[in-house]
Order: sequence, then C-alpha cells, then structure tokens
Amino acid sequence: MEQLALIGMQDKGHRYIKDHPLLRLLPRKWAKTIIPKTKARFTETIYTLDNQDELGYIIDVPGFFIDKDKLKDSIRVKIVNNLVDMLMKKNIKILVFPLWREFISLEEKKLLYQIPIFFLDGYLLRLISLMMAVERLFIILKINLNEMEVGIWGADTSIGQVWAEFLAPYLNYLIIGGHNTAILEDLSNRIIYNTGLSCAISKKPRQCIDNKVMAILSRPTEEKPHNTMITIYSHQLLDKYLSSKNNIGNIIIESGWLSIPKSLKVINDLKPWDEIGVLEASLFIMEETYRNILMDNPLNIENINNVKRLLNKYEINCTGMVSNTEILSYNGFRKLYTIKFQYLIP
Repeated sequence: MEQLALIGMQDKGHRYIKDHPLLRLLPRKWAKTIIPKTKARFTETIYTLDNQDELGYIIDVPGFFIDKDKLKDSIRVKIVNNLVDMLMKKNIKILVFPLWREFISLEEKKLLYQIPIFFLDGYLLRLISLMMAVERLFIILKINLNEMEVGIWGADTSIGQVWAEFLAPYLNYLIIGGHNTAILEDLSNRIIYNTGLSCAISKKPRQCIDNKVMAILSRPTEEKPHNTMITIYSHQLLDKYLSSKNNIGNIIIESGWLSIPKSLKVINDLKPWDEIGVLEASLFIMEETYRNILMDNPLNIENINNVKRLLNKYEINCTGMVSNTEILSYNGFRKLYTIKFQYLIP
C-alpha cells in the first residue's frame, strides 16, 4: 500500500524536540530558539488501530511555521530541498499539508515537485464536512428555514457556486455576491430553473454577510460580518483571517469534524486539520473514485454527492465542527448558540 507523509501542524515544537537526540536534552526555552533553522524530521509514524499497519509518517518542518520575514529565503529553500530528499529516500508519493497557503509560497510548493508526488491539502473533505455540519445546524437552530436569511460572498467562484446549489433547496431567501456579474446571473438562472428560488445578486460584500442568520465566505474579504449569527469560512484559510476572526463576535465555523473509521483510526494525537489530511490521503490511496474526483473532475454538486456516498460507505460521519481551530461538538454549539442568541430561540 502507498504511504503518506503529513506535514504536521505547528505544536510549539513539542514533537520535534521530544524526538531529537540533542534538543530534548536542552532546556525547552533554548531548544525552541534553535529549531526554526533545523532540517525537516520524521517525528512519528502514523498507524492504524486494526492491525498496526503503517499509514505513513508525520514530518515536522519548524522552518515553515516561522514568519517568512524572519527566515532568509536561502534557508527556506534548503529546508524544502531537505524535505524533498527525505520523501525521495522513503519513496513517498503522497504529501499532505493542510493550510499550506498560510505557511509556504507558491514558489516553495513548486520546489516540492522535483520528485513525482501527489500534493494534498484536505480541502475537498473540509468543504464537504462543512456542508454536512450546516445540514445538522439547520436542525439545531430551530428557525423556520423559510424565514432564514443566508448570504454567500464569493458565489462567482466554483466553491461559492457549489454552496449556492447546495443551499437553494433549503431556503426561501438567498443572496449571492461576488465580482463577476455574468457568473452570478448564470448561477441565479440555474437555481431558479432547478429549485424555483429567485436569488438576490450583489457586488457588495456587506449586503451578503451582514444581518444574516448565516454567511458563507467563499472568497476572502476584509469586511467583517455585522449582526450575523454564524459565519462559515469556506475559502482557503489564511493567517490574517484566522487571527482576525476572533473579533467578529459571532460563531465561526471553519470545518466539520469527520469521524475516522475504525479501520483507519490512527493512534496518534492529531490536530483537526491533520486528521482531515490523513483521512483524505487514506481515501486517495484506497478509492480510485475519490482520486479521480480530486485530481480530474470539476468541483460541482454532483461530485460533492459522490464523495458523500463514499463517506457513507466507510461510515464516516460529521460528528462536530472546528471553531477557532478547536473541536466544537453539536451540543457545545447548541450551548454557545443559546448563550449568544437566546433572544432568537422560541
């Protein structure tokens, strides 16, 4: 079976220091000052629970998580080349790096293609898990869907169009927004033909994200939702949005939390983004259908439903959400929602 390598999300150097023969002997404060310029390192093996098969490895690359302005480009290039050598020696063809856009440049990513690899980031599963979570939230909210106002900013992107087609059958009010009016009008025509719903169209972010029960951000915007209950971050997350969203004041959802099937369950303590990455790489290895959808097929509602069927096959459910990079259960959401918006609850 093919093996994967997961570039582990930042854990303040704990894995790296614990595994390093010299750094683990130093005071932790000293070790942390040294690791940014160190080479990439295999720090853990990822196993399954059923028969201890190796799925692959966690690679820690501390230099990727340092402010780019604080590390010379030449050092970062050496770090990437070192990573390429490690993958080549282990004959690893599948590299998973969730949220890579936050930490490396496109030029640095291109350097990784010095060897034949599949570069995955877990985004497709993150998108589908968000949709699964939203379906569950519609039940929890106890608001008449016919009266629910939802807005999508970035509906002129492929991600935003999928969201619009997914949400339209549930709603009586949907506003779609973006920069390209022609795409928005074509999307609106498709939706009214398929569902009978007439969508409002706007080129202004505020009209899409303010005063809504739910706002879907499929394109980054500097605007922050005002008087909106739930914000779904569906675009590729970047640091400035991750760090600024705490000031929004509503409930932020960045991903659904998918259960990992028993046959794939890893014994390692992984962060939510790492779990999604491992799950995507596992499906990529085991399921040709998933590989084809991810690599060759367009992002549309039909392929979203095809992946949902694959998740059902492996009994993979959305058991919660990721909010502010932490796991939030549905019961936790219900309590948080009650506290923040109890005046809306019947």
